Amino acid sequence: MKKLLPKTSENPQGFTLVELLVVIAIIAILAVIGTAVFSGLQRNARDASRRSEIQAIANAMEANYNTSTNLYTPAAGSMFASGSIPTGLAGAAPYWDIPSATSNTTGYNICAVLEAGGSYCQKSQQR
Repeated sequence: MKKLLPKTSENPQGFTLVELLVVIAIIAILAVIGTAVFSGLQRNARDASRRSEIQAIANAMEANYNTSTNLYTPAAGSMFASGSIPTGLAGAAPYWDIPSATSNTTGYNICAVLEAGGSYCQKSQQR
């Protein structure tokens, strides 16, 4: 069995320095592209989570609309599977304009800041 030695004039096996540098450069380029794509996907996933939580809050508010008084019952933790009102992702700006748990309201406008830019809001349907 032959031993693998660096490329020399007597032993043509092995890789040259230029070949190794080309391979390392290609791997580095692919890693940078992969990182950029992956971070964009993470941002989009967090924004989708924000949208779905705001939609869940809006659905809970609409389900508790009192047609006789034309008022929305305030959001409460018992309306959600997690046992608490969604407040946003950790380390990010919380949702705003969620009706307080102390009084009924005639409408709502629940919003969140999106990482991709802008904001996402859900307004009351019954007004």
